[in-house]
Amino acid sequence: MTRRPAFWLWAVMCPLGAWIALRAMDAQIAEFPAAAVAGFALLAPVLVLGVWGLRRLHPVRPRPVGYAMVAVAWGGLAAFGTALVANAAFQAVIAKTAGPEFNARWGASIAAPVDEELLKLAGVAVLALMVPCAVRGPLDGWAYGALAGLGFQIVENFLYVLNTIVLTGGTQDANAAFFTFGGRVIGGAWWSHWAMTAVGGAGLGSLLGRASRSTAALAFGSLVLAMALHAWWDSPLLPGAALLPLKGAPILLAAVVAYRLARRRYLVRFRRAAAEETAQGVLLPGEDRVLAFRRWRRKERWDVPTGEPRRLLERLRAAELDLLEDGFGGLEPDPRAADRLRAEIAVLRRRLTAARAGPVRPGADAARPDTAHPDTA
Repeated sequence: MTRRPAFWLWAVMCPLGAWIALRAMDAQIAEFPAAAVAGFALLAPVLVLGVWGLRRLHPVRPRPVGYAMVAVAWGGLAAFGTALVANAAFQAVIAKTAGPEFNARWGASIAAPVDEELLKLAGVAVLALMVPCAVRGPLDGWAYGALAGLGFQIVENFLYVLNTIVLTGGTQDANAAFFTFGGRVIGGAWWSHWAMTAVGGAGLGSLLGRASRSTAALAFGSLVLAMALHAWWDSPLLPGAALLPLKGAPILLAAVVAYRLARRRYLVRFRRAAAEETAQGVLLPGEDRVLAFRRWRRKERWDVPTGEPRRLLERLRAAELDLLEDGFGGLEPDPRAADRLRAEIAVLRRRLTAARAGPVRPGADAARPDTAHPDTA
């Protein structure tokens, strides 16, 4: 990964974004340390829970935690810090051309969707350039887009904690953290940045997985839709906390529909690949259903002795899943990867059979492996 320019772009942009954000908040943090600590204590568990939940939405296996944290760090540091500068410059242009009153009312709904959605979505592209196999279709793009949006959302909420203190006169600094948490997390987190960028990420994931005119059009359309949803959320239309569910419902609905479509496409391709590998004899009959459900894979691990047999089973299932996903696409497909994985699966299957059989006693016949039941393969 460190040999790729995208890694160094990520490694430079995240500290740079963090420095810009801290420069914007350091005076408030120093002046109101209690609110800063309270805001961090409230938002950190939300970040952990959000990362866990978004990773678990994958129907077959969670996306790697390292890749998830790359996307979160980009959204919370690189995208957020640079968005502060970009939004200020964009709104300055709007104020000069359309007037300060127009900018005060509509500036955020014009500048933020363009700057922030492009910057957050860049995190999905950077991850795909760092690890070409990380984004192989719309479901991966949806997940990593949502994670980048979540990182942005958490840091923005922390900034709102500090801003709320200033708006209330600096007299109730700790209460401002709880007020912001209630309004922006409990009341508004369901349809915030994660949902907007997930929509754009699904389209970008389609393009990164398999480039064509149709996927390019889909990526462009999903980006425009994400920007439109963001503009709708930031617009002065439907003001007031009571109307937040009505205003946020289209955003959440778009994210859910994008997820369902991406999930369906993934499962169709997964089942087709599993059927092909079963026909070639690489997978045993019934293993496709074991691989498709996490609960079945957890159940079969309990039926295998601990130690080397269980470790070999986990490696076997991981290699089989890698094989099924290998043909989904990506920026740099390896034509030899499938053959290597098939050879690795054959070796792991033999080793697992030998490990489960255990040492053979002198004069006893070696137990023949039972390959008829998919759960014991």
